[in-house]
Amino acid sequence: MSERKQENRLLLILSVLLFFSGVLLPELIGFLSSDYNSMSNYLSELGAVGAEYSSFVNFFGFFPVAIIALTIVLILRKRLYGYRLAELGLLLLGIGIFMGYMVSFFFPCDYGCPVEGGSLSNSIHNLNALITYLVEVTGLILLSFGLKRVASNQTRFLVFFAAFITIFGIVMMLNPTQFEMKGLWQRSVEYTTFALLIFLSLNLKEQTVN
Repeated sequence: MSERKQENRLLLILSVLLFFSGVLLPELIGFLSSDYNSMSNYLSELGAVGAEYSSFVNFFGFFPVAIIALTIVLILRKRLYGYRLAELGLLLLGIGIFMGYMVSFFFPCDYGCPVEGGSLSNSIHNLNALITYLVEVTGLILLSFGLKRVASNQTRFLVFFAAFITIFGIVMMLNPTQFEMKGLWQRSVEYTTFALLIFLSLNLKEQTVN
């Protein structure tokens, strides 16, 4: 089997694992958890201190998602060699996802994930969330423009769309009137970036600078 076929197979496997750890597992645990609603509760609340299945979510959800997403990005980055803006955007996206989930693993929020107050771990968790989303949005915007001469119009449109959904979701999460829907808006952000990584894993071909 050629190196490229092996790489494509690895990306496929990583994409499946990302879906299971990043989407299917939290939704299943959220369904099983008492006093939890995916529409109104943050994903982090599943791994919060004192949550029913926190250890399971942290070790089989948050931690592997951080590793898998960054690995996918590092593999895909090689396919954009020479296209600096696209490379940087993709790398920032991967770093943002890695930071978000790895810090959530090591510094879980307090039960209920209060925005203000709480433990040191809770404060670090909340501050990291702001930094993470800023890094991810920056990465998506740079990737959108960096793919101008690289990818198909369909791929570029999907990246622009992912950037729009991510920004819109973050704005809605910060909107006090949307407090009861914050879980839904966060999922729109997280799952959109996962979907984009999976799409790029299956469709992004190696590029050469002309």
